[in-house]
Amino acid sequence: MFLKLAKWGKVTARTPNLATCYEFTVSWTAATEDLALLSRICAGAIGAVATQRLPSYRPSVHKPSEYGHICLDKLLNAGMDMSMILKVGTKVLQHLAQQIPSEDEVEREADFFPEPEQGS
Repeated sequence: MFLKLAKWGKVTARTPNLATCYEFTVSWTAATEDLALLSRICAGAIGAVATQRLPSYRPSVHKPSEYGHICLDKLLNAGMDMSMILKVGTKVLQHLAQQIPSEDEVEREADFFPEPEQGS
């Protein structure tokens, strides 16, 4: 996967671990009423998947919005305008949300003790 990030051009991206996907997805749903917060979450999501140009996301150091503030500053300084940050960030957030297992998937995987076959 690649992201087009202003003057940096195409930047390689990779899907982070499920906990990071979850943190950013939950933060995204909480940010719908606050454009500044939404901008930070979008920028943070971009940073969480980018493999270069932006600092690595370290959940033990920053919350998604704090990390997003750092990424937002770097993206704006690189010449990426807010509409593009929101557009790319939303696409990344949608991708992260799709990685989180659904309830049905979890229930299928959690069937630790399947019924024994008859006649055994």
